[in-house]
This record gives sequence, C-alpha cells and structure tokens, in this order.
Amino acid sequence: MSLKKVLLIAGSLLLIWSPLYLLQHEPGAAAPEPMLVLSRYLRASYARDYKQAYRFISAKDQRLKPEAVYIRERGAFSGFTLVAARKLADAISMEPADTTPAGDRTKIKVAVKLPDAASLAPLLLDWDEEKLNGLPAAEQRKILASIDRLSRSGAMKMIEGEEEFALVKEDKSWRLALDWDAALRVSLAAIVPENGVIQAEPVLTETVVNNSEPFRVSYRVNNRSEKALRTRIVHHIEPPDLKDYLDIVECALLLPTLLQPGEQAEYSTTYLVRGDLPENARKFNITYEFKLDP
Repeated sequence: MSLKKVLLIAGSLLLIWSPLYLLQHEPGAAAPEPMLVLSRYLRASYARDYKQAYRFISAKDQRLKPEAVYIRERGAFSGFTLVAARKLADAISMEPADTTPAGDRTKIKVAVKLPDAASLAPLLLDWDEEKLNGLPAAEQRKILASIDRLSRSGAMKMIEGEEEFALVKEDKSWRLALDWDAALRVSLAAIVPENGVIQAEPVLTETVVNNSEPFRVSYRVNNRSEKALRTRIVHHIEPPDLKDYLDIVECALLLPTLLQPGEQAEYSTTYLVRGDLPENARKFNITYEFKLDP
C-alpha cells in the first residue's frame, strides 16, 4: 500500500471523527538533511500542525498557496488534540527505502509505520476536538499515559506503507517540492434560489491540489429571510466525465440543514482527487446548488 493511501486512511478517519514523526535515530545520530526535513514535514502533517508543516514547503509552492489557505484547506488541530496527536506521532518509525539525487532536487522513497487511527478512536473520543480540548487536565494526562503504554508495549496497531517525495534545495536548505504549478486547479462557485432568501459563496473561489491529496473547501451561507429554512445542496462537477475521480471524504451538507432566521454559518467539505485521474486532466469546477426543502 502506498504511503499516500496509508495517510489518507488515517487522515480521513480523523477528519470524519472530528495526524509522520521525526525519523527514529539512535541518540546523537545525524540524518542526511533532506531526510531530516522530510521527516519533520511528515511529523507536522500527521499531527495536523499545518502551520509548522508549511515551513518545510518550497518557496515556489508557497507563492501559489498562501499559508492561511494551506491551513484552512486541511483543518489544523489545536489545544490538547494537537498535543495528543504529537504524542501519538512518537510511535511512528520511518526508513529511507531509496534516494535519487538530481542536481538541486532529490527524490526519497520512504517506508513508514504509523498508528492506525481507527483502532485509537475510542481512546481519543472519536477525535472529537471540542470534547478532547474540554477534558479536565487529569483526564488528558491519562490519555497521554495510555498512548505511552501502547507504544512501549508494542500493542499499538500500526499501518505500513511507502511513498516517494521530491525535495529541492533552496539556498542552503532543503524543502518539499509539491509542484503545485503543475497541479489540478479547482474552481468553486454557488447557485442559490432565485427568491434571494439564501446567500451563499465559497470562502475561496480557486485552489490547486495534487492527486491523492485531501483538500477542504468551505462555503458561507446566510439565511436572509425572517423564518427558519431548511436547505440542501446538489453537487455539480465539471467536466462531468471527471466526477468519478473526485471523492467526498466528509461533507457537512450531505443532509438537509436548518438555518434560523438571519443565521450565518460556514460549512466545509473534504474531497480527495483520486490517484488514477487521467494525466490530461487539469481543472475541476465544483458548484454547490442550494435548494430549499419544504
């Protein structure tokens, strides 16, 4: 199983229930710099510490996707949930399977073992961030101690996979080359009822994503009427022949949603572009059509 699929399994479960860590070394051992940078990036990504992960992305890619957009699209953990995710990442082991230097770029294939998010959900309250962050300090300490015990005893269920990453040298530092300039462009739009009772728009109208890369989009919705309204959405994907290559991981608007008079709300959907997307595909258009339910 590829590492991207492994991370998707873990990451999508964490998204639905609501994170690769520093390469394991003997004390004092030094890792080659590209591998060290990759391990730090993966550690932060797994723990959903996306502000930290963004630091390790190439300047070229950062120009195409600002930090705030990167963080919003992925949904960062905070508070005790982030602390627990970092603790869990301590159990991850990663080894380089192959390295291919090419000038100022290098490709590294890594083999990794990481904790299975599904098996840990009961301990971590189904990854409900609000509940985890609201626990008393004593209960939070018990969770961290349980993670430690599972890791030390070898009882923690792990998932294995491997994947290849590209890094580029910028000045004296190595950074992840995500190549967003060649990525798929996703445009977002909204259609609302003609009577004007609902106002809706995407928070961002365009983004870029790579295959097998989860991304989150958000829509702001406003009930402009003086009565409660129930709304649902219809997804429109263009071109239509590509719609089967865009998977919905989580959607807050799959079921009809009740909006109180004057209420403004923000709803998010997490998608995944499938890895078998045709090579000539360059753009998706996603339109949410808001409809009124009786």
